[in-house]
Amino acid sequence: MRYSFFLLVFSLIWTGTRANQPVRYENYRPVHDLTHEWLMFDQDEEVYVPYVYNSDKEFQTFGLSLDLSRFPHAYLLVRTPEKPANIFINNALERVCKEQHWLVYSVDSLRREYKSEEIYFSFFTVSSPQEVTAYVGFPSGNNAAGPSVREETSVREVVRLTPRSVSRFNSGVAIAFVLSLVVMSFVSSNYFRVYGKYYSLRDVLSTRVKEDLFIIGKPLDRPSLLFVILLSVVLGFLILMLQFGGLSLIDGNFFFQSGNTFAVHTVNFLKLCLLVFIVYVVKFFYLNIMGKLFNLGRLTDLHYFKVIQCSLFFYSLLLLVALVMYNTYIPIPESIGNYLVILLMVFYFCRGLLIYFTINRESNVKFLYLFSYLCIAEALPVILGMRFLF
Repeated sequence: MRYSFFLLVFSLIWTGTRANQPVRYENYRPVHDLTHEWLMFDQDEEVYVPYVYNSDKEFQTFGLSLDLSRFPHAYLLVRTPEKPANIFINNALERVCKEQHWLVYSVDSLRREYKSEEIYFSFFTVSSPQEVTAYVGFPSGNNAAGPSVREETSVREVVRLTPRSVSRFNSGVAIAFVLSLVVMSFVSSNYFRVYGKYYSLRDVLSTRVKEDLFIIGKPLDRPSLLFVILLSVVLGFLILMLQFGGLSLIDGNFFFQSGNTFAVHTVNFLKLCLLVFIVYVVKFFYLNIMGKLFNLGRLTDLHYFKVIQCSLFFYSLLLLVALVMYNTYIPIPESIGNYLVILLMVFYFCRGLLIYFTINRESNVKFLYLFSYLCIAEALPVILGMRFLF
């Protein structure tokens, strides 16, 4: 298991080294120009054809056919004309612009909202396409002010000496990496034997855990509490990585901040860690209450230990996979939310079976009695949590 720990640390270090990559542009880096790709709908042939100006019509209708799968994690940037214009997406009115300004759309958000790989972005205005600027780009490190676009000056500079920019996106990963590495190093170095119990696949799948409790201690003793903190940091880091990958788990929540700055990512990460820690501490008291109602006594300590052990091993493995995908530029699938739900349901089902056989091994509780306890203590919180997140 020592080698898997070194592999996880190496992936975290690799992630941290990417936090200071330089950017080339002040605001957004254009990767695809859409200036000459305007289309119009031919009523006779019922197909989209290249735009041709019609002087007989006061209002002009033109648009862009965008293949969103070509630009994962990119942004569509459109500068509207000076005259009023109605903007449609897939023939549905999206907004009305009365003056010239920049519009910024996340390609990943468009794919999730319209559930399509291809959309049609169109204008209805008296202006012509020559008065509209459109391109696909990526935000640079200086784009901390939000979804805005700054015009480039027309003055050419022979040499421009500016400090190297730091991407807020990568900086958020870096601070999560540093805090995770500190907590993991402290726990593994001070409680090496206990660390092996939590990160050994053989011990995770074993149902004989009673002797392990003499090494680990009570659920809320200092060693056990440190591993709950480690689980909180790992799970908070994983949620942050999924957020960077396009899966919105904390967007639109009043408890978390919105933005793309170093401070926002840091505060959100700390809030995630605190929230997960509180959830698992409340889980301990909840299990104790259920154990007293079902007269299971100290068996709830076995239950809680198995919950932390299985969760720490599973979420650490998911974090390792996410870090490898992030560092090798493997895009997260569009339907990652559906895959994640299925994966979590399989994990919680397997964890429930493992807890059942662990408790059943240490006691003579009847099947229906123990099954009812697990439905209330395990299945109900999982269903409510999945409903809240997804």
